Amino acid sequence: MFSINARGRHLRKPAAEIPQAAEPAVPYRTSPPSVPAPAYPLVPPTGPVRATPEVARALLLSGRQPEELIVSGALRLNGEPRLRELPRFLECTHLEVNDCPNLELLPERLRATSVQAARTAVRELTGDWLVRESLNLSGNRQLRRLPERLTARSLDVSNCPLLVQLPATIHLTHWLEVAGSGLTGLPSGLRVNIHWQGTAVDERTAFRPEDLKAVDILNVRNVTRRRVLLERFGLDRFVQEVGGLVIDRDRDAGGERQLLNIPLEGDEPIVALRVICPSTAHTYVLRVPPHIRTCRRAAAWLAGFENEHDYRPLIET
Repeated sequence: MFSINARGRHLRKPAAEIPQAAEPAVPYRTSPPSVPAPAYPLVPPTGPVRATPEVARALLLSGRQPEELIVSGALRLNGEPRLRELPRFLECTHLEVNDCPNLELLPERLRATSVQAARTAVRELTGDWLVRESLNLSGNRQLRRLPERLTARSLDVSNCPLLVQLPATIHLTHWLEVAGSGLTGLPSGLRVNIHWQGTAVDERTAFRPEDLKAVDILNVRNVTRRRVLLERFGLDRFVQEVGGLVIDRDRDAGGERQLLNIPLEGDEPIVALRVICPSTAHTYVLRVPPHIRTCRRAAAWLAGFENEHDYRPLIET
């Protein structure tokens, strides 16, 4: 049937709607949506893996360690608690794994321009390491052993108290930092500049401070080096050998105490309070600022008081 609209057009009359049979329900599809492939292999590869620093970082933090990893740049993983080990063979420009508290295993074969691996949980290093510039292993307090074949321009093992010797075949070309380490000497074939807290020292100062004499310290003109020698020598022993000018004296519970002054060429003088412990009768020498002129003022300063009038101990010990 037809009808005519307002504009004279013939329109077909719509047919009555016929109910349609319901389509059978389509079973729910359980297949997952498409997911982009990860940037690292799901299974640890057996051959060498070449990766950018970003991909290498993701790979190592995923826990899927390749046997051999070659990184086209610097590998920086400082402060990563998830990092527990590094590949057995590793090559990169710069390796930085400082302050990784759970890192226990470092490579057996390492090639890098520089390595920063301070304050980790590593205990032993083995194998063949070639570091073209600096190698920093400072603060590894459980470290006991270095790689048998180790070549570097400079090496920092400061504050590694359990490291008592270096490999006989170690090769260093510039300097070795040993402050706070357990080292007692160098291998017979090693000739390298020795540093203590960044200051050049000789083997006697670094490893045999008991052989030093107070006059050796007084004759050193370099102020920084003299301070290092004094630290190694010990203030008590230095005052005992040198004496010093007594600029004040009084008494406390331990007996007489003295304020001593020892002038140093080109440096501020040593001013120290010598006291006797009333419990043990042991004598202590305690350094104070050079402007202090009385024993009481020195004792107040040592107790944490800037104003000696606020220092009123019931008993001085």
